[in-house]
Amino acid sequence: MRKIVLKIENAAFEQFMGIVDLCPQVEVIDTDGVLEYEDDTTKPMTMAIKELRTRRVLRMPKDYTYVMMALNEGVIEKIPYFYTPKDFLNYLSDMGFDFLPGKSTLYDTAKATLGRYPEWKFADKPKDTEALRRHNIIVQLLSAYGRARRKMLEKFSEKQQ
Repeated sequence: MRKIVLKIENAAFEQFMGIVDLCPQVEVIDTDGVLEYEDDTTKPMTMAIKELRTRRVLRMPKDYTYVMMALNEGVIEKIPYFYTPKDFLNYLSDMGFDFLPGKSTLYDTAKATLGRYPEWKFADKPKDTEALRRHNIIVQLLSAYGRARRKMLEKFSEKQQ
């Protein structure tokens, strides 16, 4: 048994459903778009960033840089790569976030962060507690993203029952 998720223009929907009706081995599970979120990353990422903001994990404007860098390093699959800080700020803005840092803050902080997560080193030589806080931003991001993802999948499975 295989599952396929399709996006169909409204104008072609009736014709497509007519074709599906000709094949008795095909079962339509959902037509209102719930399955669309099964592999979606935007909604759980939005929920995760909201949680980090609410819990004041992202305390300083430069903290968004660590999120951008970790996402670019692939800590969460299927997130788009951000070629510039402006791309990342647009991504956050498209999700509805405001009061974002300036792109120069992200540029400068990225230049001062050396290595790959979780072995980041910081050129500004912060105290050990501050370095740990910076690393923990990503730990908390991953936890918040996982919770958001599970919450979405639970809603999805409830709709399937």
